[in-house]
Amino acid sequence: MRRALFAIVLPWASAVPGADVKRAETCTRDDLCGNDGDEYIESAAVDRSGGGGCEFDKYYERACAVDHRHGDSSLADESRDGCELDDSGGFIVYTNITATPTSIPSSAPPVVDFTRVSQTAHIAEETCYALPPDAEGEPTRRALLYNSKLREADATIPYPYIESIDFDSEGLEPLYMTIRDVNEGTHMIDVSNKSRIAIVDVDGNAMVLDPTGIHFSTKDCRYDVSVMIDDLYEQLAGFSGKECSTGGFRLMEDVDFRQSLILTDQCGDPVTRAVRRFPRLTLGPTECVENTVDESTGRWDFDCTFPGSDSKVLTCQRTVTNDIVNFLFRDPFGGACPDLPALITTLAAVGESYFDAESLLTELDNQGLTPGEGREAQEAVDSYVGLWLILQQAFSVIESQQQQQQRGRQLSALEEYVAVYSENRNLESDVCENMHHDEMPLKLSLTAGVTHIDTITTLNWSPQNARVYNVTIQDPAAVACCAAGAVATSEEGDTCAYPEEALVGDTGCICGLTAAGDPVAFVFTQCDNFVGECEADADCGDAGLVCLTGTCCGGGVCVDPYECSQSGRELVEQD
Repeated sequence: MRRALFAIVLPWASAVPGADVKRAETCTRDDLCGNDGDEYIESAAVDRSGGGGCEFDKYYERACAVDHRHGDSSLADESRDGCELDDSGGFIVYTNITATPTSIPSSAPPVVDFTRVSQTAHIAEETCYALPPDAEGEPTRRALLYNSKLREADATIPYPYIESIDFDSEGLEPLYMTIRDVNEGTHMIDVSNKSRIAIVDVDGNAMVLDPTGIHFSTKDCRYDVSVMIDDLYEQLAGFSGKECSTGGFRLMEDVDFRQSLILTDQCGDPVTRAVRRFPRLTLGPTECVENTVDESTGRWDFDCTFPGSDSKVLTCQRTVTNDIVNFLFRDPFGGACPDLPALITTLAAVGESYFDAESLLTELDNQGLTPGEGREAQEAVDSYVGLWLILQQAFSVIESQQQQQQRGRQLSALEEYVAVYSENRNLESDVCENMHHDEMPLKLSLTAGVTHIDTITTLNWSPQNARVYNVTIQDPAAVACCAAGAVATSEEGDTCAYPEEALVGDTGCICGLTAAGDPVAFVFTQCDNFVGECEADADCGDAGLVCLTGTCCGGGVCVDPYECSQSGRELVEQD
């Protein structure tokens, strides 16, 4: 049976002194299993800092080189045969070299093992893990990262890197991200649930870490294997010897600015706080806050925020920061300490036996597989081992002196990718502006009195010195003032009518003149329906009516000067 058992040296172990080692510059997939595909690594001790290296195993003729990007490999045994470059295969074989034992600082944790562990397997189950869909069953939305722009800027992109992020149908909640490995293989990492981490390949095979243990499954829920470990996160946290992560990536900040409006009503009077339906200014979906009002001039000052807390762009940016970046690299994972990279690194160090292909397959064999099922189970187990290797590549912390000097601490490959991306671009902005490009520019809108102005102006960014806008609104508590008061005239054939310019749009109101000479809008009706006849306002009593002159009723009539303001008719036209 084929198997590949990797014993990864803990990141706190020092390099082996005194070993004279030759190394190959590169290592291919053929190197990993031999050119003929029949050789395997039984116990190659490989430093996660990188480097190509191998050592003999007593059960195999030779072991091939394993390349981990850069750095030195280390030998953990007191004595091993050394290696020399094999010209035919391109891998390394050690001969006649003795290595000094690896030294481990006193702060390193002791050899440990999990407690309360059990292993289960099923040939078939009714349900199993799958990538999360949109909660409402709608199509998900995908945002691509601008990795080509990084390459154009000569940035070194580490592997694996993030290719895209899938969101719910609203583009606000991240569901999973697609990563590319060094061979451009595609895998998805589920970020929809902070109590677990899941990795899925293109065939739907999945590996899930949650508080109950490690779970493997296929797309059709066959050949599932679970390693049940009580309080997995807490046990890993104890083994790691690490403290809780602190800090986090900084969220994009809102930018506050002051927006002033000069508000007057239909009569040209300043709008005061007494106006019915208090002025409401919004920038996009976010409401500005009224600050000060000068009632003598009608100047209203509002404090606005760009893009605003209710902006989809900013909401999306917050979730990318909180639910992806901080969740994966900063926040305690699943409510436990430390962060996910430390837990994966520790799991690779102390729990490698749980990912051994032979162990996983044996559990399935115990379920009574037929020969055909045995072959399918072998393929599934091979996929499970591959998922674990990719998860390690993505999240295991890599020891690098250069990285320590540059970043101040050791990072996993995906965290290094985020750091590189952030040095050249803004990851949150790229993702969310891509997703919500139709939201920009943001409209500055006003509702006041019975007036709604959809767009006073539009903003693509926060203004340093916002322009002051003069805005006329319709106050329902004010007289229905209008621009051009007119009187009716009689045409040939004794036809009486108001001029066309006296009509107030399609409101059914006409702009006439009062006995005092003031223009006022009134609702036209038959002469018999007016309250009474008049020559002056005093003739209309104390009901607030005014005397309208120049009518087609043979004299003045009493009208309600507020009716056209209060009936929902739009007297004030907006450009």
